[in-house]
Amino acid sequence: MCIRDRDLPDFLQAILQRIHTLPGIKEQGPFDQLTVNDYYPGDGIPPHFDTHSPFEEFFVSLSIGSGVVMSFRSYQNEQKHLYLPRRSLVVFAGEARYAWQHSISQRKLDKVDGQLAFRRRRISLTFRRIKKDPCKCPFPFYCDSQGYDPVLTKQLSDKPAKEKKIKEEEVKLDEFVGEGQVEDELKPGELEKKYVYEIYDKIAPHFSHTRYKPWPKVEGFINSLEKGTVLADLGCGNGKYFGINSENVYAIGSDRSIGLIELAKEKDSNNQVFAADSLRLPMRDECVDVILSIAVVHHFSTRALRIQALRELNRILRVGGKIFIQVWALEQDERKFEHQDVFVPWHLQYKYCLLYTSPSPRDRQKSRMPSSA
Repeated sequence: MCIRDRDLPDFLQAILQRIHTLPGIKEQGPFDQLTVNDYYPGDGIPPHFDTHSPFEEFFVSLSIGSGVVMSFRSYQNEQKHLYLPRRSLVVFAGEARYAWQHSISQRKLDKVDGQLAFRRRRISLTFRRIKKDPCKCPFPFYCDSQGYDPVLTKQLSDKPAKEKKIKEEEVKLDEFVGEGQVEDELKPGELEKKYVYEIYDKIAPHFSHTRYKPWPKVEGFINSLEKGTVLADLGCGNGKYFGINSENVYAIGSDRSIGLIELAKEKDSNNQVFAADSLRLPMRDECVDVILSIAVVHHFSTRALRIQALRELNRILRVGGKIFIQVWALEQDERKFEHQDVFVPWHLQYKYCLLYTSPSPRDRQKSRMPSSA
């Protein structure tokens, strides 16, 4: 959305007054054009530089709602990556304005100072001043007022002597905000697949048999909820918390185990349950009032995965909502754990083992033979 001077809303005047006091902008004159962009996690912008002739040298961009990493590349293939926190202002001027392309990668999170920064909805307000005469900047290769030649620019960017440097810079970029690295960090690893996902599907009937009674504190919490509450039980298992305070609470549930979801449906066909991964819930932002996460988060093997699971809870929770989280404690009366992250064996009863023991071809042949008198 583009807004000209006469339409700039009044609520922006206080911001503009502060911006207009910045060095360079004060001498250039007040901004008279505004572009508003709305970005969601995963959105980006391709590498580009703003055309020279329509606008004056200085322009600024204000980030609202979320931070993001913006990448810059010069015609000499120098690269820089700048994290723009929410409510920050970036000023474009000089060589950065005229000769450096800027871009935002299409991903849902960035890696900043070794930490994962998850993107949220971000609105950028870009203020410019309309230019009334041709541009005479010292960067003619990029200046449309001075015969900008895109073919020549591409030749300069593709010089063989710079190919090695480009690759080296790309490696540095991967280390800083590498999409592959970040995505791998937020995907379930072999530990989750082998010792959580596969195991729970195998032990679902036996596990459900041992999980039939609601925990008192969780039950008390659900009974305290007011009329009209939308509750999401994430990691609902066999659905043992469904039906509590049902006159006031509308409950939905999800679990990674298909076996447990099927058992929840068998208990009551009206149970609204679905299979989903807690790291990427198929639910829109701020859609529930209350969330249950009972004995779920400790199943993830890394700190990054646990944080991502908690961020997903926060994402789908409405402002002012409640989250009830319980995880296994290191200190317990019945057993002693020497370390925070340990494997806890599940002892499957014999009658449940039979459900997963497939007879051999010879056994199946015997079963078809008549027994002797």
